[in-house]
Amino acid sequence: MNLFEKIPDNFFSILSSKNKNIYGIALLCLYEALSIYRNKIRKSDYLDMLKSRGEKEVALFDFSSEDIENETSLIYEPSLQAKANFVLRRLIETGWVLIEQDVRLGCEYLLLPTYSISMLSILYEFIATSDKKYVSYVHSTYSDLKLEDEEQDEYMYKTLESAYNNTKSLEIEVAKLDHSIRVFHRQLSGIFSPNEVLVQHFDECRDDVIDPIYHPLKTSDSIILYQGPITSILKRWSLTSSVFEKLVKQALHENHNLKNEIEAEQDVLKKINYIQDTYARLTNEIGDIDKTQSDYIKASTEKVIYLNNNDKSIRGKLETIFLATAKAIAGEKEGTYKDITKDLQHTILFYQQGYFDSESVAKPYRRNVRYDGEPLALDEEISDDNGEGLMKSLLSINEAYSEDAIMEFMKEKFHGLDEVALKDIPIHDIEDYIMLILGSAKASSKASFYDVLHPSEEEDQSVSIKDYQMPNLRYIKKEM
Repeated sequence: MNLFEKIPDNFFSILSSKNKNIYGIALLCLYEALSIYRNKIRKSDYLDMLKSRGEKEVALFDFSSEDIENETSLIYEPSLQAKANFVLRRLIETGWVLIEQDVRLGCEYLLLPTYSISMLSILYEFIATSDKKYVSYVHSTYSDLKLEDEEQDEYMYKTLESAYNNTKSLEIEVAKLDHSIRVFHRQLSGIFSPNEVLVQHFDECRDDVIDPIYHPLKTSDSIILYQGPITSILKRWSLTSSVFEKLVKQALHENHNLKNEIEAEQDVLKKINYIQDTYARLTNEIGDIDKTQSDYIKASTEKVIYLNNNDKSIRGKLETIFLATAKAIAGEKEGTYKDITKDLQHTILFYQQGYFDSESVAKPYRRNVRYDGEPLALDEEISDDNGEGLMKSLLSINEAYSEDAIMEFMKEKFHGLDEVALKDIPIHDIEDYIMLILGSAKASSKASFYDVLHPSEEEDQSVSIKDYQMPNLRYIKKEM
């Protein structure tokens, strides 16, 4: 089955247009015109209705996303009348409307194809503000079958076929009920205000699902209540030979798709079995839906209690921060996810502890885990001699990395040359590595006899010497 064998290819294009809101109003006006004028919808009457009911929206019609190559008048005179005419032309181009001209009266009338009327009915029913009414599929099926079981006239097969169609529609209603409750339950995760939870539960869910579908199926149109009588009647029809033969004969007479008596018997049994099996299955599904509804009510109640009882402690403040982040992720207008995380970085400081040793500067870099062991025991007696020795040790380390020591190290690496590249300087151990770092840093001091040149963009930016990664520097003696 190909959908576009029945309708034009670009039929739905206006509903994805930038001006879809205006086209939506135009379609609703078209359905209302059909309800009012029936078979004679004048083009002028429809345009007047469109301008009257959608004046503000039509006036804001944006032509930037529309094909107006042949509509130059609209560019210079974009009047309300011109825009309304353009909207109607788009409805004609996409197959929603046809134009019929009455030459005798000099009038133009709108004609609506069958698929257009069906689609307009669905759209109008979907947004209609009037109370939604539930069709009593179960009770009407039982009433028709009970009456026909008593009469057993020439309309038995038609009654069976009507019960079959009602059962298919009932199956869709039960599926819609189950999906709708689960959708409302799923949407709770994106609600962050107790008032919003209450609006969803008592207004949206109640108006859309509970009152029009769930309540009738549990009371006046109960599947559980009528499943037994319906099944009993159908079972009696299939087992009573005289009744079954009457159904088969009526099926051959009413249904022209049936070629012989065997096909008629199969058709009657198929409808009877389908109704019986569907009611048995839906009885179990209603029990599952009751549990789903109970879970949704419980989740709504807990959500309201939780949102109303957020404390003002540190935990409560953290929950407020997480709530703001969740709102940003959900796409609300208070801020974007990046804005929230940026504010968190500026207001909450997190630090990571680490340590540096002789292995940290060598490749390959390794991530080590620092274990917390037992602290070293202090000597029972700490003499002044130990403190003096520690001071001498610190002074000796300071002298080893003094400015004079660094200049002497660098003078040795020049070997009397005026220029030397870092990659040509041998590094034997970590001490040489540290001295080169200090030598590069001391190049700008007054005691330095050399300058440091960094690599150009065309040169390699770094060099590897043994296990050490170094910038590709060059040292040049200053002019004295």
